[in-house]
Amino acid sequence: MISTYSQTILAEVLATKKENVSSSPLIDKKVFWKLFRWYNPGFQITSENQEIVFSIFRYFLQLPDFNEYGVIKNKASLEKGLLVYGDYGVGKSTLFDAIHSIGKVIQKHTGSTQLWFPRISSVHMLTKYYEAQKDPASNFKLEDFYRGKLYLDDLGIEDKAYNREEIIGKLLFERHRRKLKTYVTTNENPSAIAARYGNHIGDRLPEMFNIIKWEGKSWRE
Repeated sequence: MISTYSQTILAEVLATKKENVSSSPLIDKKVFWKLFRWYNPGFQITSENQEIVFSIFRYFLQLPDFNEYGVIKNKASLEKGLLVYGDYGVGKSTLFDAIHSIGKVIQKHTGSTQLWFPRISSVHMLTKYYEAQKDPASNFKLEDFYRGKLYLDDLGIEDKAYNREEIIGKLLFERHRRKLKTYVTTNENPSAIAARYGNHIGDRLPEMFNIIKWEGKSWRE
């Protein structure tokens, strides 16, 4: 069930969408902020993380000045995805989960896919991959993730498939080849990602992602 308050906010989304049929962004930043605070009241925005958080918000709202704070050190572009790496427990996954939940609500009630993306963790993808190898009736196919947007959480903590195959590396390579937007959160830095999946992936990271380093104190301490 959606509350009366959130229904009111969604009505604003619909009104904004009608007024901006031929322009971007479709979702007004004030409407986004209301939805974010309504659905995620416990998310902590502090002086330590606000520049990163607001830059990510602006990216998903498709604002040209999304890198105003300079948190993206490689060439910033709205045509790329996001790779957010850094300290354990600072809120990387929590933030993307929050944006995902808002995008799901907006997509369901307005049809706008601006903030919508499917999500899966690298560990869960490997688990589903194993299950599909054992069960002919499984509907899991790695190739299904070779299209559309995708949020991949906890990159780098998964094992190699059968201790030999890097299926996540294969996924990243194919998504780069197809020029698909991918969002990644990880505790591994770009050099470690290149060492894990190979230079053919590492060399492509700046082309594929806006790369953000997120440091700070863990919420879980």
